[in-house]
Amino acid sequence: MSRLAILFARPRAEQEIEDDFEAEALAAEELGIETHVIDLDLVVDGDAERACARLPRGRDWLLRSWMLKEEEYESLEEGVDARRGRLITDARSYARATYLPEWYPELEDVTPASRWIEGTDLDEAWDAARALGDGPWIVKDHVKSVKEHWLDACFVPEGAERARFDAVCGAMIEARGDRFERGIVVRRFVPLRALGYREPERAVSDEHRLFFFEGALIAHAPYDDVEVAPLDVAPMRALGERIDSPFFTIDVARTPDGGWTVIEVNDGGVSWLPAQLDPRDLFERILG
Repeated sequence: MSRLAILFARPRAEQEIEDDFEAEALAAEELGIETHVIDLDLVVDGDAERACARLPRGRDWLLRSWMLKEEEYESLEEGVDARRGRLITDARSYARATYLPEWYPELEDVTPASRWIEGTDLDEAWDAARALGDGPWIVKDHVKSVKEHWLDACFVPEGAERARFDAVCGAMIEARGDRFERGIVVRRFVPLRALGYREPERAVSDEHRLFFFEGALIAHAPYDDVEVAPLDVAPMRALGERIDSPFFTIDVARTPDGGWTVIEVNDGGVSWLPAQLDPRDLFERILG
């Protein structure tokens, strides 16, 4: 029997994503996969050893968690190591698939042009943006955008003046709060194929989430729970060999001209499962 088990890191407070983890736990139970739960709040508060204190020893863990900062993940890895266990994705691999400056050089030819700075100096950020032309741009930190506040904290229109750029960056930094990661990223905005649905501030795009395990594409589904044409993933399979991490996701979107582009890369352990992806299918393919 495999020593592989699933480690769910859950916050104490009830959150919407809890229902998603519950569905994953039930799927694992159906498949006979061992699962355990730890207190995510302890990990974030710097007490990962205590969070892991009751874990069984000697397991290889597939993590399912909310997103963690690099230092939080390192702490979790140490807590698991103390139980003679191993996270399938180590902290260095986690960073490679989480922080844009780490994965961007490997995918530069298939993703929008980007520049970044360390920290929050808006003079430096403006210089980075201008290196990409006159816009439009989107801004984010090294990990996440605030696309739910598209007009105020994410999108900078073409020809925007410095004051507008500063306002969007400032709103993004404020919205990310204590989860702001490393520095500011500016990306050239690329039009995406719209699906005819709208969120409050922007159109829903034809976007898909791809899961890779040990270099192979093992599952994919539309990012949003809407009807879309099947995605031809053949040209995307080779992307799995570019990111030096055992378990990660790549979000891709169709463009109006029929092409596609990479939107984002994330660690697989902290990537939520789209509604149209059955967790049983994902776990079965990981188990082989």
